[in-house]
Amino acid sequence: MNRSAFLLAAVLTAASASAQTTLPAVGAERPFAPAPRSERTLPNGLQIITLGHATVPKVSAILGIKSGLAAEPVERAGLAQFVVDLAQEGTTTKSSEQIKRDVFAMGASLNGSAGQDASTFQLRGLNTTLPQMLAVAADVVRNPSFPQAELDLLKARTGQQLQAQTASPQYLNHKMFRQTLFGSHPYSRIGASPETLPAIDRASIVSYHDAFYRPNNAFLIVVGDVAADAVFAAAEKAFGSWERRALPEAKTVPLPELKGRNLVFVQRPNSVQSSISVGNFTPKRDDPRWYTLQLANQIFGAAFDSRLVRNIREEKGYTYSPQSVFQSMAQGGLYRAVADVRNEVTGATLKEIYAEIDKLRDGGPEAEELSDAKQYSRGLFVIQNASQTGLATTLTTMTTFNLPKDYPETFQRQISQPSGEAVKTGAQMLLGSMDSVVAIVGDYTKVKDQLTGFSSIRFFDLTGKSIPEPK
Repeated sequence: MNRSAFLLAAVLTAASASAQTTLPAVGAERPFAPAPRSERTLPNGLQIITLGHATVPKVSAILGIKSGLAAEPVERAGLAQFVVDLAQEGTTTKSSEQIKRDVFAMGASLNGSAGQDASTFQLRGLNTTLPQMLAVAADVVRNPSFPQAELDLLKARTGQQLQAQTASPQYLNHKMFRQTLFGSHPYSRIGASPETLPAIDRASIVSYHDAFYRPNNAFLIVVGDVAADAVFAAAEKAFGSWERRALPEAKTVPLPELKGRNLVFVQRPNSVQSSISVGNFTPKRDDPRWYTLQLANQIFGAAFDSRLVRNIREEKGYTYSPQSVFQSMAQGGLYRAVADVRNEVTGATLKEIYAEIDKLRDGGPEAEELSDAKQYSRGLFVIQNASQTGLATTLTTMTTFNLPKDYPETFQRQISQPSGEAVKTGAQMLLGSMDSVVAIVGDYTKVKDQLTGFSSIRFFDLTGKSIPEPK
C-alpha cells in the first residue's frame, strides 16, 4: 500500500513538472463586436440607448442621473447617496415594503449608487418584465416621498457604519488621501462624514432631487434579449410625462496646485502595519491621452504582473497585494499606488515605489511588457463586456463622460496604438515623483525614523482631526 502511494505521488509529481514546462499556447484574441445600438431621445430630454444581447432571456438596465457627489453642498457631503437610497424607500403611492415586494415578484433586482459625477439605478430581470421594471424605476426616481422614518433609520445606520470604518486603515487612508489631494475641490468627498451627517435632512434631500432628477439630466441604458422598439415603447410609457426643467448652472472647479511631496500621517496607536498611498492628479476621463495613461498605470501597478507587484511583493516580500489605481472623472482624476506593509519596511516600501516611478518615467516600458499590457487590456475588455451588465456599464461610462459614440467598438484599436515613447511620456504625466501626495495610516512612533526624508509631515487622529506630532 505504501509502495502504491509512493508510485502515485511520483506519477503526479512528474505530471506536474511536465505541465509546468509545457503550458498550452494562448488562444487567438477575440475582437469585440457588439450588436448595433439604437438611440432615441424623448421630447423631455431623456436619452435612451438600447442594445440587443440575447444570450439569456434577461435584461439589464441602468437609469443614470448626471449628477452625483460633486454636485452636493460641501457641508452636506453624502447627500447624493442619501437621495439614491431613500428614493427606494417609498413613493407617493407605495411603501418601501411594497416596492421590494413588486421587485421580488418579478424575480428582479433594483439597487442604486452615487458616484462623483453620476447617480445610477441598476435593474436586472427577465426580459418579459421590462415594462414593469421600468415602471417601478420611474416611480422611484420621479415620485419619491422620502419618509422621515426611513431617513432617521438611514442616518442611524450610516452613523454606525462611519464609526466602524474608523477601524479600517484602508478606509482612513483613502479618505485622507482624497482630502489632501483635492483640498476644497468636490472630488475630495467620498460620502457622508460624522461632521456632515447631522446636516443631511429631508428638506435638503428634496431640494437636491428637485434640482437634478430631471429627464434632461438623465439617460436610460437597456441591454438584453429585447427589441429596440419594445424598449422605446416601455420607456416612453414610464418616463414620457416626466417634467423637464432648467438645471442648476454646472460649475467646473479647477484642481488645486500640487507642489512637493506632501506627507499626511494618520496616527493609529499600536498598529503593526502601515497603510500607504502615493499618488497625484490625472486628466479628466474624456482626455484623448486616457489610453496611454491606462497602459502606463497597468505596467506600473494595476496588473498582477506589474512592476510594483514584481518588486515589493515577489522580490522584497513586503506585502501580498500592492496595486495602483487610476480613476478619471469628468473634471479630473487621480492615480494612487497602494500597499499595506509591516512597520519595519514602511520607509523601504516608499523608497521602492518612488524607484519604480522614476524607472518608468526615465526609461519607459520594455517592448515585451508594453505588448503584453496591450494584449491584456484588449482581452479584459472582451471579458468585461461579455455580460449584459458589463455592456450596460460600458455604455453608462460612455454616456456619463461624453465619450465618442464608437468608444466600445474602437477601444481595442485605441488601446493598441500608443508607442513606447508615448507611454513613457504618459508615465511622466501620470506618475508624479517630486510632486505627489503620500498618506500613511499607522503608528508614527514606530516608523518615524524611516521618514526622515520628508521635510514636513502633517498629523491627524482617526477622526481626521489635526494633532501634534505623536510622541
